[in-house]
Amino acid sequence: MDLNIEHLDLLSNFYNGILECEKEFELKQKLIEEQQKNFNKIKELDDKLQLRITILSGALKGILLDKENTPLLKAETKNLLIQGGEQMKYRGVSIIKNTKCNTWTARPTINGKQIYISAKTQQECYKILKETLNKNHKNEFQTITIPTKNQKNKSYTLIEWFNKWKSLYKQDVKDGTIRYYNTCLKTVKNLQNLKINEINNFQIQENLNQIKAKRTKQKTYEFLKMIFDKAFNDEIIIKNPFTKLEKPKYTRKNGNALTENDEIILEQEFIKNNEDVFLVCLYQGLRRGEVLAIKDEDIDFINKTLTIKKSIDVKNKITETKNFYSNRIMPLFDKTISILEKYKNVKGFIFKNKYRTIENQFNYYTKQFKQHYTIHSLRHTFITKCQEKGIPLHIIQKWVGHVKGSSVTLNTYTHNRTLAEQENIKIMNQ
Repeated sequence: MDLNIEHLDLLSNFYNGILECEKEFELKQKLIEEQQKNFNKIKELDDKLQLRITILSGALKGILLDKENTPLLKAETKNLLIQGGEQMKYRGVSIIKNTKCNTWTARPTINGKQIYISAKTQQECYKILKETLNKNHKNEFQTITIPTKNQKNKSYTLIEWFNKWKSLYKQDVKDGTIRYYNTCLKTVKNLQNLKINEINNFQIQENLNQIKAKRTKQKTYEFLKMIFDKAFNDEIIIKNPFTKLEKPKYTRKNGNALTENDEIILEQEFIKNNEDVFLVCLYQGLRRGEVLAIKDEDIDFINKTLTIKKSIDVKNKITETKNFYSNRIMPLFDKTISILEKYKNVKGFIFKNKYRTIENQFNYYTKQFKQHYTIHSLRHTFITKCQEKGIPLHIIQKWVGHVKGSSVTLNTYTHNRTLAEQENIKIMNQ
């Protein structure tokens, strides 16, 4: 029979497919001869072969049957020809009759988007569907060779994959988060230049065991697991070593609030030495970065509110607040108003302290106590005092920008404070 160019192309692809099958049969035989060391690879090859044989069989049938001058159009389901009946398919896409409009329709998916095809007759719809799929897709018999996972990760060391992962998936994270990632990576220097597909669970465990600080060990584990999980999901590695590792245990200690006696002593010393930045933290429950980012424009003396919308990071740069809930408008309590009034019309940040040095300033006042305190202890003290005065939990969480609690309350921010909140403000001002 005479063959046109289309048939010659299909036969050429069919011949190439046969060669690929022979190669894979040889590879399979080699694996079996090596005492079946890798059963997963053999199963994967079997699946590939089964799929390839199905495709090639359908292609051959299509080549032969297409020369038959039958009145009915032919359709392929996964490249297998189907004739007869009202419903036809081409490459798995059904051609369905729309009885209301008396038309024939098909809905193929191309590049992840579903398109709509409609025609008056079944033959016209089939023709349009076939032309559309062939136009938007290269001949599938030319692309049946699938690269193995090993072919994808030849050049990735751990640090190379980290940089790739960071550029692909962590573009919008804060600078502080990136610094945290880099710190975690430094704790496993022995692994940085190793191929990521060659790193095993023993090597990771050995590096984790060398980290003495329990929290740092746990954080490093979480960081490494995150990038190895992504490498596995992206098929950069075949096996994920973290399936055989246990997360290091660490019990987080609750933050310390000041004792009543220590609070009285510190408050008096802060007032005596004009340490207003610490007093505002104590009276408003602010984080260190939040208090350092306050500007005159954030203070509303008329409505007695304080807007928290920015933070200062460890490098003294303006950054976003800790999370969505940290962006808030909270009451400005009476004690705070008396402090901030002297900072009216100050340009820029009202407090000129640096992020790191402010901790040393605070430690100077707290070294007299047996209990260890940090600046964050002032925030814990504020929360504790709210609880002691019976302020409802959801109100406290709204004031301090906590995520926990009612999602309805935490997701709603309003300038018009409720009567209940006004009553709670009066309690705090007493």
